Amino acid sequence: MVPVLLLLLLLIVAALLRVHDLDRTSLWYDEAVSWSQSSGSFGALLRSVAGDNYPPLHNVLLWASMPVLGDSETALRLPSAVLGVAAVLLMYPIGMMLAGRPAGLLATALLAVSPFHIWYSTEARMYALLAATGLFFLLATLKVLQHPSGRWLLALVVAGALFLYSHIYALLGFAPVGLVCAGIVFLDFLRKKPIRGSNAFRACLAMAGSTLLFVPWLIILANRARSVAEEGFWIAYPDLPFLKGMVFSISGSLTLFWLLSAMALVCLLALLPRKDKDSATTFMRQANLVCAAYALGPPLLAYLYSVLVQPILFDRYLIAAWPGLLLLAAAVAQRLHPVFAPIAVLAAAVFLSYPELRFTLTEKIRPEWRLIVEDYKSIRQPEDRLVLYKGFAAPALAYYLRDPEAFTAATRREDLNNAASRDHWLLIVHSNEEETASAIEAFNADEGSPVAQRFGWGASGLRLLKRTTAY
Repeated sequence: MVPVLLLLLLLIVAALLRVHDLDRTSLWYDEAVSWSQSSGSFGALLRSVAGDNYPPLHNVLLWASMPVLGDSETALRLPSAVLGVAAVLLMYPIGMMLAGRPAGLLATALLAVSPFHIWYSTEARMYALLAATGLFFLLATLKVLQHPSGRWLLALVVAGALFLYSHIYALLGFAPVGLVCAGIVFLDFLRKKPIRGSNAFRACLAMAGSTLLFVPWLIILANRARSVAEEGFWIAYPDLPFLKGMVFSISGSLTLFWLLSAMALVCLLALLPRKDKDSATTFMRQANLVCAAYALGPPLLAYLYSVLVQPILFDRYLIAAWPGLLLLAAAVAQRLHPVFAPIAVLAAAVFLSYPELRFTLTEKIRPEWRLIVEDYKSIRQPEDRLVLYKGFAAPALAYYLRDPEAFTAATRREDLNNAASRDHWLLIVHSNEEETASAIEAFNADEGSPVAQRFGWGASGLRLLKRTTAY
């Protein structure tokens, strides 16, 4: 009864941290893209997402929820918040399977108060979905390894497909788990055990079913990958400062990260080959090995690809792997002591990450599109028009203006020269100093006229300027 009450309390805490004040920050560009892609017909949604770099599952969720919830900031982010709480709930049964009930409760608590997971559970993007479906996939895999009932085999097929359709990084978690299961099958073969009776073999078959369901979109992503390789990508090379910043972003504390990593390493050392005495011990070792592959596969594979081919390693893409590390650390904590060690680890995690948690809940912001549009509306004249530079940010401006005829989007200096003859206002976004100066000159904007400046990336931020000379 006590564990159930503790679990319920943790879920309430997780929900409050994720649902409260969902509209505190503006939608940023990527969230507005999700809104734009999901606002039309289902066919238009698929065509639009097919031209991007990710699968469509999150967009489908928004497409289904918007007719019911609307498209306010809160409504667009609510599915992610619910999925964030679902991910916290899934930590409990997985932790129990890895080590026992205390490990399940500790893993649940660690994810419930994780600033990184909270932040991306309040964003209208696919990251909370990636974490939730990934944990569902991990749970189903462990259930099949433990006892492959027809229900859990079907659940693994579905969970794997949902995971793969959530984000391209799911492949980096799915594949290592599949390789571990295949490795277990191979060891069974070497030990002359019947393959068809192997639980790991059944898990491999179920994952093959998931892969077949994903093949249609995998072909689309493969075609997009060629375009991305030719055009380049915006992610920086993973040098030491980049990695340090990424680790802090995920863990909320470098000290906490190294503590959890050391505990996970202890878990991995415990997986060194040895002769198991019974089936329960064998399953426990297999379960921890699968969890290690799930947690470590994405960052290691992404890092190798980044240094050998082109950078793809980024913090928010690892949101599915982060709970895996928490699960490994929780399993070690229970083995150290089933009561005091989990309490000590949770206390250390809360203490070390509290500054980042407070910052996430009260101060951390996204580019302030809502505020810059309010600024513009407060000073514009009815006949005024606006030109946006750069045009890729058009969905965010369209979301807050709600009038597609009220602005034009420019991507080149020549577009600004043309716009200067008809438009009155220039909004420069996400540009460096050179681009900003060039845009101001091309549009003949006056930095001395009434100007609004809001937070946004790049030297320009979100900068609103007025044209000075009539044409």
